[in-house]
Amino acid sequence: MTETDNRALLCGDPQQPSSAMYESVASLEDRGVEFERMDWYEDLSAAEFRDVTMEMEERGPNDYDASTLVDRVEGVRFLLVHKAPVSRVVFERADALEAVATTRGGTENVDREAAADHGVTVLHAPGRNADAVADYAVSFALAAHRRIPFFVETTGCGGWELEFDPAGLPRDVTNLTIGIVGFGHVGRNVADRWAGFGPDILAYDPYVDDGAVTEAGARPAGFDETLAAADIVTIHARLTADTRHLFGPDEFDRMREDALLVNTARGGLVATDALVDALRNGAIGGAALDVFEEEPLPDDHPLLALENTWLSPHTAGSTRDAVYNGGRIVADDIEALLDSRDPAHRVE
Repeated sequence: MTETDNRALLCGDPQQPSSAMYESVASLEDRGVEFERMDWYEDLSAAEFRDVTMEMEERGPNDYDASTLVDRVEGVRFLLVHKAPVSRVVFERADALEAVATTRGGTENVDREAAADHGVTVLHAPGRNADAVADYAVSFALAAHRRIPFFVETTGCGGWELEFDPAGLPRDVTNLTIGIVGFGHVGRNVADRWAGFGPDILAYDPYVDDGAVTEAGARPAGFDETLAAADIVTIHARLTADTRHLFGPDEFDRMREDALLVNTARGGLVATDALVDALRNGAIGGAALDVFEEEPLPDDHPLLALENTWLSPHTAGSTRDAVYNGGRIVADDIEALLDSRDPAHRVE
C-alpha cells in the first residue's frame, strides 16, 4: 500500500471536534497519512449533543443515522471517531477500511460484530481520562467529607458556621477506610491518590486478581466486606447488563450509616429510587454524584431536595488533557499498524 492510500477520516462531534482530534494525531502526517475532517451533529451544543447520545451505550450504533459518515468512508483506510455511530452500513460502504479508532475508552458506538465480519481492527483509548476522573473523584469525596461546599457557601453569604462538638466533626482522612468498587485504570489511579493521605484502602473487582490490587497499593476485599467497612465507597466500574443497579436497597443496607457514596462512573450503576430512600432514612450518610440515570436532572428530581447530597453535571472526565489524550493513544496504535506491529489497544 502506498502513501497515497493512507487516507484517514476524522469524524468529530460537539464534545470533541475534529479540529481537536487533528491536533492529537497530526504527527501521523509524517508517516504519509492524509487526513480529511468532518463533524457529526456539528450544529448542536455539547450539552445538546450529550442528550442525543446518552443512550448510545445501551442502544448501540445501528439505531443512529450514520448517513453523513457513510457518504465519506469510501477509500478510507483509517477511521477515527469520538461518539459518531460506526454501524454495519458504514463497514459495508468502507471498501478500504483497515481500522476504526474511537478516541474514548468505550466502543459502544462501534458495531464490533460488523467490524469482525469485515476484517476491520477496532482500536480504543482506555484510560484517556483516568487521571481526570481520579482527580475529581478524590477531590469530590474530600470536599463532601470536610463539608467544604457548605462552608464556602455559608461564609460567602456572611455566616460563620463553626462546629465545636467533637461528635459532629469529621474524622481525619488518615483514619478512614476507602472502598474502591472497580479497579481498572481509574480505580487504580484513585487508590494512588488516596494513598498519600494514609487511609486503609480496600478494592473490589472480580475481574482483577489480588496480586494486581496489592501491587497498586490497595487491599483486596469482597463486595460485602468493602460495603460494610468503608467510610467512603467510590465507584469506578463499567456499566454492563451485570452491573446495572449494582447498588440497590440491599447494598445500601450493608453500608455504614455514616458512609459517603461517590459515583463518577455511570449513573446506571446506582438504583436512584433506592439511593434516595437510603439518603432520606439514614441508611447511608451522604452521596457525592457526578452521574445520574437521568441527565440532565429535571427540576423536580428528588436528589435536588436532599441536604446530604453533593451533585455535579457529569464533568469528572472533562479536562483539556483528557480530550487530547484519546487522539494520542490511537495515533500510537495507528503508527503500530503502519509498522506492521500489534497495536496496544486493539479491542478483541
